[in-house]
Amino acid sequence: MNLSATQLDEYRQNGYLYFPNLLTAEEVDILRSAIPALMASTGPEVKRDTPESTPKIVYAPHVNDPHYGMLSRLPRILGTVQQLLGEAAYVYQSRINLKLPFTGDSWSWHQDFTAWHLGDGMPRPHAVMTAVFLDACTVANGPLLVIPRSQRESLDDILSREAKVQGYEVQRVATDTLKSLAEEGGIVDLAGPAGSVAFIHPTLMHGSAPNMSPWPRSILYLNYSAVSNRTTANKRPWFMNNTDNSALQLAETDSLLQAA
Repeated sequence: MNLSATQLDEYRQNGYLYFPNLLTAEEVDILRSAIPALMASTGPEVKRDTPESTPKIVYAPHVNDPHYGMLSRLPRILGTVQQLLGEAAYVYQSRINLKLPFTGDSWSWHQDFTAWHLGDGMPRPHAVMTAVFLDACTVANGPLLVIPRSQRESLDDILSREAKVQGYEVQRVATDTLKSLAEEGGIVDLAGPAGSVAFIHPTLMHGSAPNMSPWPRSILYLNYSAVSNRTTANKRPWFMNNTDNSALQLAETDSLLQAA
């Protein structure tokens, strides 16, 4: 997939690009069929409230499952990231956020780069968050919400806008800041069918409401960083800060189907 000059400019201006049905139904089925085994793992990369509870987050699926690894190198995904960054990339972090029916948590307004910078020493927000919808996202099950044009390249600007609580993992954004950003850019809900993909700047303000529906809402995040933007600290475990930062090579267009 070759991005047009208009699409590149849209990303620079709005902080994201959204493509409904970028993956086929067959590809989504392959990815979803691997979720139960990933959730069943007892490793530290599977986050549960208690040892007996259903996982809420599964980290590093691109390492622990070959289909997710192949997905991370598809030209539609990695090729787009390379165009947005203008250089080679690696998967800095991957995770599946699982919003279960009626119980999926909300995520307050935040942007991700502060945690990446303070926690892992990522030098600059020269990275791309790639959100892959593994389930249909609707207004009822807590879709991803974004504030267009809220991305900021300056770290000083980001840090001055946010008060961190509980270290760098939790961010609380002042109401007046959110009001100003929303009045400038509006709020967009990225609702769409399974297989849709959003490419998001890592300082774009985003969040989501609880899942109030009887249907699951799972999103895979493949967070890429430019190879020139490798992290410099090891405060967090490997599944949150991938130590394999070699440049990824593009796979064949249909390689996910061929590997099934």
